[in-house]
Amino acid sequence: MTDPKIFVQSRSDSQRTWFVGGGLLLTSVVFTSTQTGLPTLFGGSVLTTVLFTAALLVFALGIRGSGSVTARRPLGSAALVLLAAWLLLGESLSVIVTSQAIDTVPDVVLGFGYVDPFVQFLLALIAVMQIGRIRIVPAPWNWSPAWVLAAVALSWLVIQLVGAVDGAQGNPLPTLYILSVDGIVRTASTVVLGVLAVVLGDRTRRADVDPAPKV
Repeated sequence: MTDPKIFVQSRSDSQRTWFVGGGLLLTSVVFTSTQTGLPTLFGGSVLTTVLFTAALLVFALGIRGSGSVTARRPLGSAALVLLAAWLLLGESLSVIVTSQAIDTVPDVVLGFGYVDPFVQFLLALIAVMQIGRIRIVPAPWNWSPAWVLAAVALSWLVIQLVGAVDGAQGNPLPTLYILSVDGIVRTASTVVLGVLAVVLGDRTRRADVDPAPKV
């Protein structure tokens, strides 16, 4: 028979997981906007990246084993953990690139820049599909990470298309405008996920606090 105290503790840890994860996402946006002025979903300043990746780890692993949005199943959890590690690696390499002349940067580091968006997308796609299918997050919000990923991916594709056209015409202004819109999309996506996590955590807390009406 399940110990009620263990069940209550598990629910409490789940609420805390979503509050902490959502709070980390929202804080990452605040630091991105105030420090760099260049909001991004996957990146920004070192502190922004650390906060964002910490949120991914919290959502993947939960607190004391509870609250994981992937139910700590290997595929989804590994995708989130690997995405967090990849983002930290990318931020570290970015610091190296910006501190050196471009002709002194190792080829492997430059090659990382080419594969980086595709690896990010693949890991994120695996994670959001697992979150949607496992349904730890209440429906229909279990698919909200997938909606966010679709919006960010579409924004990235538009940038590539516009950039290619601008490069051929020698006019960089449309690309600059699209980059601004892309920043807004990525910031809004992070805010949406952060707020949603906090709200769902609060909803779970209220369900535990408010007693069922007596008949």
